[in-house]
Amino acid sequence: MKALLVSPIKTVGGISIWTRHILEYYHNIDCDIHLDHFYADEKMINSDISSLYRIYLGIISYVPFLIRLRRKLLVYEYDIMHLASSASISLVKDIFAIKIAKKRGVKTIIHFRFGRIPELYESQNWEQKLIHKVIKLSDKVIVIDNKSYKTLSSKGYRNVELLPNPLAPEVNKIIHESLTTSRKANKILFVGHVLGTKGVFELIDACKNLRNSNKDIKLTIVGYVSETMKQKIDMRAGVEHNGWLEISGEKDYETTIHEMLTASVFVLPSYTEGFPNVILESMACACPIVATSVGAIPEMLNIENKEACGLCVEPRNVKQLQAAIVRMLDDEEFAKKCATNARKRVNEVYSLPSVWRQMTEIWHSALQ
Repeated sequence: MKALLVSPIKTVGGISIWTRHILEYYHNIDCDIHLDHFYADEKMINSDISSLYRIYLGIISYVPFLIRLRRKLLVYEYDIMHLASSASISLVKDIFAIKIAKKRGVKTIIHFRFGRIPELYESQNWEQKLIHKVIKLSDKVIVIDNKSYKTLSSKGYRNVELLPNPLAPEVNKIIHESLTTSRKANKILFVGHVLGTKGVFELIDACKNLRNSNKDIKLTIVGYVSETMKQKIDMRAGVEHNGWLEISGEKDYETTIHEMLTASVFVLPSYTEGFPNVILESMACACPIVATSVGAIPEMLNIENKEACGLCVEPRNVKQLQAAIVRMLDDEEFAKKCATNARKRVNEVYSLPSVWRQMTEIWHSALQ
């Protein structure tokens, strides 16, 4: 089988991380699949610019992308095109890309890399209509969370598959080499693109409240942060935040994993998520985890079962977020149990070999 993976690799975010993990794994195994990677003219788009201008920048990049993709498909005889999608206006690009592939007789797989499908199908807005068009054109559709799978299945789509994100093998390697690393008391850690929609302001408010109630916590924020966002965080945290707040910016992968290994609680209070890699990584690091009940997070943390791997709270709810952090900090036995469950679950359910096998089975089924 000859497959073309169309997915970004240089931008900030979970799709690029997933792409790197898949390609690195492929290049280190022997298999009967020839996999090529394609993505054109990737540029970092500043998160501080207006939505309309972001859409404009996206659209003007579509034409050269589609021209190069068409040339690629003309030169090489692929069996499968696996297209990763972040939805929104880029669905227009996805529709044209799928049509180009179908004209060449290439089977198409759309991989929706976001967790908003249930909300979109409830709203019935323009984005949902584009998603419907993409699904009808594609031979196979991959979603990353169970809620999205159930939503699409209930709408009568019969070409939908569920595929989780994998844990990168290098995480366990770093952990194994860091056995002497110890956790720092009352250290709260956030890792990710530092945006308002990641719940950063709610986390700041929760930590301020804890400090005001004489809780000696420390908050470390790791990830890309613009100067504008940094100023907003400084203002939100108040004039005396230097003693408890550290905005570290981006760090290399190994350093980020070390941050997780030293954290008392890992917190991801996002408004929306798909299948966040940072949750997988913090599970592998046996972090007590507090996150919002969005996207695939509740199923990742096994919230509905006895062997839960963390706590989930409502997005934007500072009181719930604060209470969950306090429980993880104060109830040592509960936090340790969650951490043990998390490390066990991530290595059993989300290993890269297992996810790779599931993905290639989807590819093979598309050819039948």
